[in-house]
Parts: sequence; C-alpha cells; structure tokens
Amino acid sequence: MPETRPEQTLLSGTAVNVASAAGAAAAPTAEPPAAIEEGFAAGGIAATVWVNNKRINALWSINENRNVWVGVAGVGWVKLANNSDTAIVALTMLGANARQTQGIVNYRQESDNMIHEMYVW
Repeated sequence: MPETRPEQTLLSGTAVNVASAAGAAAAPTAEPPAAIEEGFAAGGIAATVWVNNKRINALWSINENRNVWVGVAGVGWVKLANNSDTAIVALTMLGANARQTQGIVNYRQESDNMIHEMYVW
C-alpha cells in the first residue's frame, strides 16, 4: 500500500483531505527551502540537521501504521520517524503538546527527512 501524505493546504485550515478517484491521496505541495533543494540537485550530501525555534501548527495522521506528520511553521509538513511504535507514539505526543501550547520546538531531522528527536520548550 502506498504511503498517504497530508495535503499542504491543511496547514491553512481551509481544506479537507480527499482522496482522488483513483484511490491515491494528495501529497504535500510545499517545496523545501531553496538552499536545501539546490544542495540535493548539485549532488550534495544529505546530513543530520538540527532545526531550532520552530512551532508546530498542525498534526496529521491516517489509519496506516506509523504514518504521522507535523506541520512546522515556515517549513511545511515533516514526517515523524517511523522506525518503531514507541518512537512514533512519543514523537506524536510531543508534537501534540507543542501544537496545543504553541511552545518552541527544536528537532533533529535526518537524511531521510524525518524527525527523529524533538525538544519542546
């Protein structure tokens, strides 16, 4: 089964996730920051990065195993690490708390473009 992704327009709170007639759901449409995109196009090495002082403004999940995304203000949709049930539950709880309290979030994003570690202040 192909992995489903949230619609980018859900971040604005004006759209509803609707699957197409063919059964495939829409994917996020936000593009990565230009510097990152240019680095990948030039054959740059993808690395672990810390992203600091962000806020979570949306959460998205679906009835699929280990498929949770958070909407990061100024970044777009970022998938939570899906390497274990424990990891995804813990990161989802942190993301929900960050969304509810609008606390500052620092997170570690690996070369797979998923959040593997998160601190909520």
